[in-house]
Amino acid sequence: DIFGMAERAEKFMLKNSKAKKPFYIQLSWNALHASQNAMKATMAKYEKSLSGQDGKRVSVAAITEDLDTGVGRVLDAIDRHGLAENTYVIYTSDNGAGGGKRALNGGKGDVYEGGIRVPFIIRGPGIPPNSWCDVPIVGYDLLPTFCEWAGVEKSKIPSTVEGGSFASLLTH
Repeated sequence: DIFGMAERAEKFMLKNSKAKKPFYIQLSWNALHASQNAMKATMAKYEKSLSGQDGKRVSVAAITEDLDTGVGRVLDAIDRHGLAENTYVIYTSDNGAGGGKRALNGGKGDVYEGGIRVPFIIRGPGIPPNSWCDVPIVGYDLLPTFCEWAGVEKSKIPSTVEGGSFASLLTH
């Protein structure tokens, strides 16, 4: 459940913060993949406000709000415990959009842009709020970026690791 994951993440970050240990948390919420992931109260709210709408639209609205609330709880915990000055938060998705109107070529399961282009939002030290960058990055750029943030020398990263750090793109 979304809120349970947020609570466990807060406990983990607090425990490691108190021990002065760096930490990595990955929350892989798959909420949007199944309508039963919506909280009953949120589902009822959208059944009322979107009455007469397609059931899928109602459940997607409820699940999206619950996911947003869960992410908000994690961000609030980071702020409340004074961890924002040295914590990066990355929000991204697993793959592109499904059917429907396509602004991009391809979709889920394709290697065209519509199948691999996903949201990527990041918050952290030195990143100006509401900033924007249009330089394309890819998921395998995360490891070199994490290594740079952790102070790992580039020469220590195996040559078989693909991608490159995008850390410098974030502080412009």
